[in-house]
Amino acid sequence: MKIIYLRSKISSDPRPFASQQKEYIPVLEKSPEFQAFVGELPVIFIESGGTEEEFKEIYLSLPEPHILVATGANNSLPASLEICSFLTQQNHRFVLLHGTPLEVIEMAKEEHKKQEANKIHKETKILNGMRLGVVGKPSNWLISSITDYKALKEKLGVELVDVSFENFRQEIDEAKDVVDPVVFEPKLNEKVSLETLKGALKIYSALRNIIQKNNLNGVTVRCFDLLGTLHNTSCLALAMLNKDGYIATCEGDVPTMLTMALVRQLTHQSAFQVNPSYINVKNRYAIFAHCTLPLDMCLSYQFDTHFESGIGLGIAGRLNLGKVTVLKVNKDWSKFQAFDAKITANLGRNDLCRTQVKVEFDEDISSLLDEPLGNHIVICYGAHKKEIEDLLK
Repeated sequence: MKIIYLRSKISSDPRPFASQQKEYIPVLEKSPEFQAFVGELPVIFIESGGTEEEFKEIYLSLPEPHILVATGANNSLPASLEICSFLTQQNHRFVLLHGTPLEVIEMAKEEHKKQEANKIHKETKILNGMRLGVVGKPSNWLISSITDYKALKEKLGVELVDVSFENFRQEIDEAKDVVDPVVFEPKLNEKVSLETLKGALKIYSALRNIIQKNNLNGVTVRCFDLLGTLHNTSCLALAMLNKDGYIATCEGDVPTMLTMALVRQLTHQSAFQVNPSYINVKNRYAIFAHCTLPLDMCLSYQFDTHFESGIGLGIAGRLNLGKVTVLKVNKDWSKFQAFDAKITANLGRNDLCRTQVKVEFDEDISSLLDEPLGNHIVICYGAHKKEIEDLLK
């Protein structure tokens, strides 16, 4: 590790600086995390104030980003801040690490993670090369979620493929059973008949065929049109497709499909598309609900009817309690909302979609009401807010 020491020329006593070097440098040199972050770059150790001009004389000869280490003594930090302000004006990249040796190492670890996330985004684009189907166009009520296919292709590298609802209906009519209904017989009840289950499984088969024929990574479906034509839903189909590893969302909601694709790529897990049914800003909690969710997110589940229509097949699932991330990216990927939160209860209200959870937050959630990004939000297991912010910012 190459270290460049900068010290004020008017400092008369070298002993404090020798002691400081002895305290910092061996710890940094022995840290594999710090070494991984630094790589081949030199570390500029700002030992004292009055070093700004000296830095200015050498900075053009140094590679970027400039890695500055500032201690908590001898006016090291004020000098470093002046240097960083200068570098910003010159459009030069830098990383300022400040504090005790252990704090410097921790900051280096976080910066390393951030840079790796930025590398993924800048060099490959996290959704680059994905093909996602829009089956039957977005639902009429998604008035703020209509997307520009060409702009998203240029920005994200993802291709959106239209599949007509007529094509979808034909696939359903011609679908062959690929799943034995007996697998789901324990979930049947007086509300959901065997015939309804068989119809839901045909919808699953049809969507799998569409995905495979069009070489898609997932789909969003104009699902409410199935209620009037088939008296059934795609709730089970989407739940199964997500478990299969595809991205599958309802109502033709493209921004939510892309948000779920982000979750899949970043965390390698499914995500739950939800309606925000109630938001309590003062007490920092919300109730989220929907009639479908990925089966691989379920602690347990039962079949029910679709909430709004009272027909077809919906899923009343129970999710694991604990840490989750609540996330939504808007239609052109210019804004996003991300929160670390926790599921504290599964609910069973009769005035909401069939799967319902209470989610509590540790931070202000007023933006969910003040700056909404659409009528759907996404929930995934685990605390991923910082990772998502580092990537999207």
